[in-house]
Amino acid sequence: ELPVTAALTRGAMTEFEQKLRQQHEESMHAELEALLATAGRAEAEVSRKDFSGFKNLFHRFLQVKGPSVEWAKINRPPEDSIQPYEKIKAKGLPNNITETLNKLVVVKLNGGLGTSMGCKGPKSLISVRNENTFLDLTVQQIEHLNKTYNADVPLVLMNSFNTDEDTKKILQKYTHHRVKIHTFNQSRYPRINKESLLPIATNMGMTGENAEAWYPPGHGDIYASFHNSGLLDNLLA
Repeated sequence: ELPVTAALTRGAMTEFEQKLRQQHEESMHAELEALLATAGRAEAEVSRKDFSGFKNLFHRFLQVKGPSVEWAKINRPPEDSIQPYEKIKAKGLPNNITETLNKLVVVKLNGGLGTSMGCKGPKSLISVRNENTFLDLTVQQIEHLNKTYNADVPLVLMNSFNTDEDTKKILQKYTHHRVKIHTFNQSRYPRINKESLLPIATNMGMTGENAEAWYPPGHGDIYASFHNSGLLDNLLA
């Protein structure tokens, strides 16, 4: 009799947990809609795409117990998948080098601040060599490619809401360099309360009481954000 009782209890618990998860999702969706209602039309359109990705993440958070990565299944790449520079250099350049380079886009992740290094502002704007910043060096490298091979390789920066404004100001100084620079923004996801599992933001603002209410998701967000921005389609065209 005991195993049957245990099975019934387990079944009831599973049903209870499922209803609880469903309630959490419904509450979250309602809160996200309420947040979107506080934004202007353009911002709401962008944020709705961000929230779509967040809803998927929140659903997985409720359904799947951790850990999110099983490290035992992570292996080193095959030896021949990473080519030493000397081996590539020995092959020489293809005849259609310009045509080949014109299919290339250089994407840099530019969402991080230099706070962990004791600096203010975007990490890419920190001086690292002869007064040159990370961004200066990147622009110089791509410009060298474009000039040497008469190519048109663009630079694409994935900013975050932490770095977008400062980066756009500094990009003006590269106007006369032979590099087209594009930017798009990484998603903006709401931080949630540990107890209620609801957003701590009270509106779509990012200052005052909402200063810590948002976060940019990890580097893997590049694929969804790049696609959502419309920039990927433009470059493919």
